[in-house]
Amino acid sequence: MFDRFFCILKVKNHLENKPKILNTLQHFHHQYNNENTDDEISFISNTDWEMNTINWYDFSISNEDKERYQKLVQKKFSKKVIIGKTWFNQYYPNSGAEHPFHTHKYCNLSNVYVVEGSKQVRTVLKCPKTGKEITPRVNEGEILIFPSNILHKSPKNFTNKRKTVIVFNSKFN
Repeated sequence: MFDRFFCILKVKNHLENKPKILNTLQHFHHQYNNENTDDEISFISNTDWEMNTINWYDFSISNEDKERYQKLVQKKFSKKVIIGKTWFNQYYPNSGAEHPFHTHKYCNLSNVYVVEGSKQVRTVLKCPKTGKEITPRVNEGEILIFPSNILHKSPKNFTNKRKTVIVFNSKFN
């Protein structure tokens, strides 16, 4: 599962989780303007980044899936993890919303649970050895897990489908 620098975990209870998550997100309306160095407008359509509204990991992931996540990380790193910051990002259809290349600080693993989205706007990782852009085949109902020092982005959404992700960081315990 970690034969590359990332792995994917299927969320067993995704069909139950999805309507509950999307229903709750209807109450949030906060656009985030990304810091960008090239004078181009860059934004996330809707997010609660830096707002600390809900622990999305506890809200979105069943106890069974939490156990499966912990077992996967334990198998790969021989360590348990504690969950840190959690948030959601939404990229509205045909909006051009994106999140440029970035890393996550003060944690060991970054995790992106794809609640809904198009294959054309999957998360892109930069291979730490070659610098080549890699697009893991992560589908709705799956969590992309990778070291938090890996550069990653969400490309501009010019599709007809909204992309919604729950993001959480984890630290080795």
